[in-house]
Amino acid sequence: MVASCWVHAQSLPDTAIVTSIDTYPQFRGGVRGWNRFVQQHLNVRDLLQSIDSTSYVDYGLRQTAVMEFTVCEDGRVCDVEIVNKSKISPEFAAEALRVMKKSPKWTPAKKDGQGVRTRFKQSITALLEASN
Repeated sequence: MVASCWVHAQSLPDTAIVTSIDTYPQFRGGVRGWNRFVQQHLNVRDLLQSIDSTSYVDYGLRQTAVMEFTVCEDGRVCDVEIVNKSKISPEFAAEALRVMKKSPKWTPAKKDGQGVRTRFKQSITALLEASN
C-alpha cells in the first residue's frame, strides 16, 4: 500500500480588527440600498404569526435590532451579534440575524487604500402591526 501526502504552505490572512481607518465600510447602494435589502428579505408576515401577545407587551410593536458585525477586507460579513438582544423579542432577534446573514458583500473599510477588517453597527427595524 502506498500513501501520499501533498502539503501546500500558504500565509494566513490577517484576522485583526482595524479600528483606525480612513473610510468606513458601506452597504453597496448606501442607506437606500440597505433599506431595500431589508425590505426584500425581512419576513414580517411570518414574524407576526410567530410572535405571541406577551412579546407584544414586553417588547412593543416597533422593534429595532442593533447588529454589530465584522466587515472583512473583501467585504464579506461575519461574526454577527445583536447588541441589544434583551430589548427585542426572541422571534425578531432570530429574523434579524437570518436577514443579516444573507447580506451581500459590503464595500470594506479602507486604511491606506487597502481593504481592512473592521467592526460595524447597523440596525434593522420592524413595525409589527397586522394590516387589514
